[in-house]
Amino acid sequence: LRSVFPDLAPELVAACMEAFSLEDAASEKCAFPAGNLCTREALEMASGAVAAALHASLLPSRGVLCDIAAGVGGDALALARRAEGLLCIEADAVHARMLAHNLAQAGRRNALVLRGSAERWLPLLQTGRLAGVFADPARRRDGRRHVGTQEYRPSLEILAQLPATLPVLVKIAPGADPPPGWSVATVAVGGQCLEQLLSRGCDLPPVAALRAEDGARWIPVSRPAVRVDRPRFLIEAHAAIIRTGHVAEYFREHGAEAIDPHIAYGWSGSQPDSSDWHSSFRLLRVEAFNRKRLRRIAAELDFGPETEIKKRGFPDTPEQIRAQIRLRGKRNGVIFLTRRGERHLMLFAERLERE
Repeated sequence: LRSVFPDLAPELVAACMEAFSLEDAASEKCAFPAGNLCTREALEMASGAVAAALHASLLPSRGVLCDIAAGVGGDALALARRAEGLLCIEADAVHARMLAHNLAQAGRRNALVLRGSAERWLPLLQTGRLAGVFADPARRRDGRRHVGTQEYRPSLEILAQLPATLPVLVKIAPGADPPPGWSVATVAVGGQCLEQLLSRGCDLPPVAALRAEDGARWIPVSRPAVRVDRPRFLIEAHAAIIRTGHVAEYFREHGAEAIDPHIAYGWSGSQPDSSDWHSSFRLLRVEAFNRKRLRRIAAELDFGPETEIKKRGFPDTPEQIRAQIRLRGKRNGVIFLTRRGERHLMLFAERLERE
């Protein structure tokens, strides 16, 4: 680059090299076309292709959609494939140019990029004629990623002022506390909960967990408490289920009781059904925590170096515990370290494969 363009500033050369080096990563994560352009920050914040397809499926397929804070196009490409037309609003000038380039590379002629803030453009648009709005507010400022929604740009207050009849979908961080007045869905992508979705007018219940791969939903339902006298199996709910705040209802649905009201492990007397929403384990031993007995029981059960160590409500990290015990056996077990009331427990188990 320097030999062909000797007058380019060093920081511009570095930016070009970054964009070139990210092309394959952007194609893999976001299904961007060849020759795409993005920055590292924009790629980190962009929705993956599976999540973007889920977002698009929740909005109308007819009419014109609006993508606010569109970045470099993680969601815009999926929205443009679904909608008759797409308006993209992006405040960052560099990202707006990259977005327009990526849409053109993908052959999306039904999309228009408006460069500038949502605060500037929304008052000028006839929002009542839009079919739906998707927004992925910027959560980074001054080199820091903000979890609190009060730091988002554009603000959620501006999005809440859109017409009440307009379907609106807003992506927020998985750890953010949702503001009142929205339906909230936690999103499972593989084994992780990578985001939450605030929605209005999108045919979603007040609280739900959504699986990005196939759109499957889990909706909490109040059920009678379950009492387990002889625990024989353990359930570890998916992070998206836990984030709904209704994990106890999930356990009850599967005949299980939470080990502790504040701990997201459940146990049951009978083997739970196989599900993508949880992992199941057969309990081999349940004991009060004791470091010497932990080492001895692990040896008795022939647990080896591939044994998983999991913990909730326990002070030591799995790495610290692993360094204190000898796992030299041939069995790939699972050790849970947790709490029930004021007492710490150690649970020895084997993972059950999904059917």
